[in-house]
Amino acid sequence: MASKFFDTSNWTDNTYEGMSARSIANNLSSNESARSGFFVLEIDNLDNLIQTNKTGTSDEDRMNGEAAKKYLRLHVTKCPVPTYKVQVLEFKRGNDTVKFAGTPTFDGGSITVDDIVGLDTKSILMAWLRLAYDPHTFKGGRMSQYKKTASLLEYTQDYQLVRTWNLFGFFISGLTEGEFDKENDGKRQITAEFSYDYALMETNIEDSWLNNPKAEDQGRY
Repeated sequence: MASKFFDTSNWTDNTYEGMSARSIANNLSSNESARSGFFVLEIDNLDNLIQTNKTGTSDEDRMNGEAAKKYLRLHVTKCPVPTYKVQVLEFKRGNDTVKFAGTPTFDGGSITVDDIVGLDTKSILMAWLRLAYDPHTFKGGRMSQYKKTASLLEYTQDYQLVRTWNLFGFFISGLTEGEFDKENDGKRQITAEFSYDYALMETNIEDSWLNNPKAEDQGRY
């Protein structure tokens, strides 16, 4: 007699829901774990970046925007997942409090970028930051110049697109690096602080259970 704990026919009443890893083994296509290392960050409209040793008075002073996008795409090694919080407001009357939603705030964060000498990723980031404030001219920039649209793309380990976050009004506000140290050599990385106005998530999991539940799976989860 089969053990009732692994007889999925008994799960229609949710009695044993989530109690055994056997449910994952029996439904591999629906239980693939997301992976943290399979992602890329793409920054659009980098054509207005000025080379760090140029004044920007001619087109020859500009960086190659498509190349800058490609180099950052390859060498961003860490990036937070976009999220937001809703402010909680209150009505207080007598002994009672009623809470309700206020305005949302989308959290910024930081990305980590490998400092690649041959591709000069540091100069790309510095040129972008320069659009917000130029220390050569002491002038601040305009939003139309330094704000970009970014896309965070999540993949499976066989490179199938899972989700896309589109971040609007994306710009970097500061760069930090580790110190030089002759006694502890290692690869150098750059941390770029960023902010954005809002983000929208799109899912690409067309065959997920939530989007297309199969009759044989209903009642199992």
